Amino acid sequence: MQGGGFVNKMKFAVLGAGAGGQTMVAYLSSQGYYVTLYDRDAEKIARLNELGKITVTGKFECEGFPEVCTTVIDEAVKDVDAIMVCTTTDAHKEIADLCAPYLHDGSIFMLNPGHVGGSLEVSHIIRDIHGCKADIIIAETGDLMYACRSYEIGQTFQSGIKSEVDVATLPAGDVNRLMEQIGGVFTNLKPVKNILETGFEGGGAMLHPIPSIMNVNRTDVGENYDYYMAGITPSVAKLVSACDAERLAVCKALGLEVPSLVKSLQKMYKLDQEDLYDLLQHNAAYKGLRSPTSLNHRFIVEDTVSGIVPLASIGHMLGVETPVMDAFIMIASIICGRDFKAEGRTVDKLGLEGKTLEEIYQMIS
Repeated sequence: MQGGGFVNKMKFAVLGAGAGGQTMVAYLSSQGYYVTLYDRDAEKIARLNELGKITVTGKFECEGFPEVCTTVIDEAVKDVDAIMVCTTTDAHKEIADLCAPYLHDGSIFMLNPGHVGGSLEVSHIIRDIHGCKADIIIAETGDLMYACRSYEIGQTFQSGIKSEVDVATLPAGDVNRLMEQIGGVFTNLKPVKNILETGFEGGGAMLHPIPSIMNVNRTDVGENYDYYMAGITPSVAKLVSACDAERLAVCKALGLEVPSLVKSLQKMYKLDQEDLYDLLQHNAAYKGLRSPTSLNHRFIVEDTVSGIVPLASIGHMLGVETPVMDAFIMIASIICGRDFKAEGRTVDKLGLEGKTLEEIYQMIS
């Protein structure tokens, strides 16, 4: 044993006790790491403390529990080496505000995932608003590392293993330092050039809000359906593909060569179908994922404000038309009774407004 009775010396804090966060805690604990868990949901934290264990089943199995399981942020993040943020994206701003005072030289602050512009948003909060001068590493993944779901607190099911998950840092040059510290812990992480590649390659912004909105009548009446298998028909898949084409156009304007949604899913899940609908129907990892139960579900809210909105906003700034994205932002706002364009990560909130392509790359390099 090393460092206070733990096999591995590195200390982790996992923020967010959803399926991904619980899985990460169980994995790290089972591997001999000191790990804490934070969530603002007092009932969930109380239930986890009552159980005293988190069990992971499916494609890989393990069991573990955090040393600290709390709703108090300083109890979770004080003196840890890496803060792994597994909350929904709309909580990133709050989490960055809460954690900024506890960051120190060498700290890792990692978004799992960052979606579009996540690192830009939290870096602005931590480094500019809070004035943090510590030599920290701010990082983000392109997707959650686990294909998992949880129907009961304290138990998660792994429906598939993602062989590669892109990761980048802000600034980009910190990625080697990041991998030296955690590459051996999370072996499916694949460093990429910069946060534009992690933020713009993910398909969540395409696969979540659009099918959810197209099935809003089923949500209204409380119907529980298989999200991917029954909720995405050939016609819905065409809408997702049209939105993805706009994402690729925005990427091209940014000088990025990123794969289509189909190519990303093929790589992630080792599939070979070329048609999006056909590919989704053959993805065993997606089978059984249940549908949103309300219009406040993260598939609609999170992936609109942190996915479609910034993509469309950056597209507009660069002269790229995004009519499909614009339409779904408006429809989502109407049915949810919110203004997602005002709430979302627009170029002004990301510090990109009015910047040239060269200035954007200087900002992230």
